[in-house]
Amino acid sequence: MDVSTVRRWVARFSSGDSNMKDKPCFRQPCTAVTPRNEERLDQLIRANQQITTRELCMELNIRFSALETMVATLEYHKVCARWVPRILTQEHKEHRMQVCQDLLDQYETEGDSFLDRIITGDETWCHHYEPESKRQSMKWHM
Repeated sequence: MDVSTVRRWVARFSSGDSNMKDKPCFRQPCTAVTPRNEERLDQLIRANQQITTRELCMELNIRFSALETMVATLEYHKVCARWVPRILTQEHKEHRMQVCQDLLDQYETEGDSFLDRIITGDETWCHHYEPESKRQSMKWHM
């Protein structure tokens, strides 16, 4: 947030105006976010995972804000190589393998009652990728 916005808020609240609701806006609603455009966006990203946001905006003839809305709706994310963690060591791999084997053994012993006690959650999987260039390091992923 920039300093001018903070100063404007301080002046507004100092004068006694404590209304926190937005005033009505008379702009045109965004008409670029349509199911047809979302479908086309999905097709473009699947066809070329290295396509840039600028190219997507030009291809769909929409503004960046509309593209951001549709990308969020489709749950796509840009992945850059520097955000990907290091490769698992052999020790880490063996530990994961042992944990999985223990869970399978416990399921074989207890059956479906074992599954009733498992709490699941969302797990994000990372992969290792060494691009030849920074441009190649950026791909769209779901």
